[in-house]
Amino acid sequence: MKTQIKKILILGSSLLMLSLLTGCDFTDYKTLIQNDNDYYNPSGYKSVCLRVGKVYEDMYPYTTKYMPGYHKDLYYRDPIYVNHKLNKRLALYAKEGLFTEELVGHDGDKPLYRYNLTEEGRKYVDWWGGTNFCFGRVVVDKITKVDNQLKGMRMVSFSYHMENVPNWIKNKDIYSLYPNFFDIEAAATGKELARGTHYYNVNDYGELTLKAGKSGSYFL
Repeated sequence: MKTQIKKILILGSSLLMLSLLTGCDFTDYKTLIQNDNDYYNPSGYKSVCLRVGKVYEDMYPYTTKYMPGYHKDLYYRDPIYVNHKLNKRLALYAKEGLFTEELVGHDGDKPLYRYNLTEEGRKYVDWWGGTNFCFGRVVVDKITKVDNQLKGMRMVSFSYHMENVPNWIKNKDIYSLYPNFFDIEAAATGKELARGTHYYNVNDYGELTLKAGKSGSYFL
């Protein structure tokens, strides 16, 4: 038994020295990144959360309102722009069955609608900062690049597909609302592999600590 332990220790020391002398990296990044994603998404249904708007649970049923002066080039934090975006998202998610939609009146020539979550919508809802709909699990297919150019940081790029993808996110009108969600079409439709990058802090011993990953992201 002691002999076996000595052999294991010698082998481990040899691999460590080989890594230090040659710059080789024996990290199994595919397993590491898969574990990272599953850690931050233990249910397998909340890899990505898409913001509908700042409508909290106690605000339903919610009735739309209109603010004059909307222009498509308004700053994204402008209240008029934000309200217009909310109205548009409510209507689109209602078409996918996540909200009920009821005409309750008019503001001049503009219709006013009342929205409430359906049972289907409640399967995906998350209340962080308002109403969000979440879906999916990242499944890593292959590592495409390991970049050590930044001191103390390692960037690992990979390709992936997604499991547990509902039909509503496959609607182009829905995923096009989130231009900052890179590769959302690939992730949502599965027509091609999506791309992701995990960022790790690296200490003096070569140990990695995840700084930013793919799962658990909220997109406005």
